[in-house]
Amino acid sequence: MIKQAFFQGKNKKRRYFEGWYFKCISADRKHAIAIIPGMAIDPQGKKQAFIQVINAVNGKTWYHHFPYSEFNAKLDQFYVEIENNSFNAGGLSVNIDTAEGLIKGQLIFDHCQPFPTGRKNPGIMGPFGLLPLMECYHAIIHLYHEIKGDIVLDGEILDFNGGVGYIEKDYGRSFPKTYLWLQASHFENRNAAFVFSRANIPFLGRAFLGFFAYFTDFQGVTVRFATYNHSRLVTWEVDKEKGICYGELKGPAGKLAFRAQMNGGGKLRAPVDGLMNREIVESITAEVWLRLTNPQGEVLFESLSHEAGMEICLD
Repeated sequence: MIKQAFFQGKNKKRRYFEGWYFKCISADRKHAIAIIPGMAIDPQGKKQAFIQVINAVNGKTWYHHFPYSEFNAKLDQFYVEIENNSFNAGGLSVNIDTAEGLIKGQLIFDHCQPFPTGRKNPGIMGPFGLLPLMECYHAIIHLYHEIKGDIVLDGEILDFNGGVGYIEKDYGRSFPKTYLWLQASHFENRNAAFVFSRANIPFLGRAFLGFFAYFTDFQGVTVRFATYNHSRLVTWEVDKEKGICYGELKGPAGKLAFRAQMNGGGKLRAPVDGLMNREIVESITAEVWLRLTNPQGEVLFESLSHEAGMEICLD
């Protein structure tokens, strides 16, 4: 397990957030939810803990607020606890019944595929993830895992037995002002995982456009395209109003083309200087088409996913 998954905010006093993102898709694809536990510290040093939930089927979202005294996260392993709720690499347990809504249940994760890390590849951000004073750090924890269990959400029992999931996290001061994020791991042809992000990244008083893309089919085909490995984003088109984007990347591994379409979505809170008062719209039932070719032009993978995560934030 990569150390980025562990809690990073022990000594933070103000302007800080940290959140873990658990995406869960049922075997029959009828249920899709995301659960996001986290903590935040505003510019005045006031701390809070939270658990956000989004139901992709109807776009309904919940923001459950907790006193920071109920937050406990370990520094030497991936373990987060907020009141009677716990989250780790092996699963999650939720037990919330408040005026905002009800969510209860336990999910167990099996056959986990962690994001591969090492000295040459410290994380999805590459060497940028090692730089101090970045506005936001991003980490992928599980590219894919299988799920056992069910969740009661808003009075409905959601059966996730045989389903699949994904875990990532963000931490720092604020989400990027402008960015696009895609994540898909439920392709029609075979199991595979794809993650892409492009953002305007402020650093030391300046800003630069950075991107990364990672794809694996868990069967020997694994590629990475990123600002830090001599890859280029040669084609880029976004229509925020229609929720559409298209991209084509070239790099040492070949060429990767993708097209994504938002489908539904719900409003989540995002951090600005540790204040959880920015609203973003996220879909976890977006459609993503993907084609990967090697440097010789041979198609290595081409397929469609209907249960992808997608956010477009351009203002």
